[in-house]
Amino acid sequence: MINFAHIKYGILLAIIAILYGGLMGLSFGCCEEDIKRTLNSIAQEAMAGKYEGDQEKADKVVKKSWVYMKRAHLHSQTMGVISIAFSFLVAWLAYPVKAQLAISLLSGLGALGYGFFWMLSGYLAPGMGSTGAAKESVGLIAQASGGAFFVSGLLLFSILVYRIFVTKNLTESN
Repeated sequence: MINFAHIKYGILLAIIAILYGGLMGLSFGCCEEDIKRTLNSIAQEAMAGKYEGDQEKADKVVKKSWVYMKRAHLHSQTMGVISIAFSFLVAWLAYPVKAQLAISLLSGLGALGYGFFWMLSGYLAPGMGSTGAAKESVGLIAQASGGAFFVSGLLLFSILVYRIFVTKNLTESN
């Protein structure tokens, strides 16, 4: 029987990430043109200062911003599902309690934060005149959340390898 006590908060964060990504997807279905109009409107407000009146440059940034919105949707959902898989795996394999908590929380935070990073970058870019500037302005979110997710996967992998290869070899030699 799986004990959920140490993974429940990470799973909650992962489900929030999945729902966040799903909500974004639903908003694309019903309101794609409104979202694109909002991005265009933000770019128009920054036209003189950031684009020097170049509509083609503004259109390019708005188009890439829309791509970032879609990345937010996909990353949130995919990483959320992976986080749940990580959490169930560490609980099922009865990893040490602190490892269960760390892997579950870090992967859940990573899933939620990384999707949010892409959405925020996409929203900020038209007003900043550049997707690069937008990503850089909120890059700490990507670094922290992507790093948290990566560390959770690395910790999961490391303990699994230890249990499969090192512990097995120790018991075989006795």
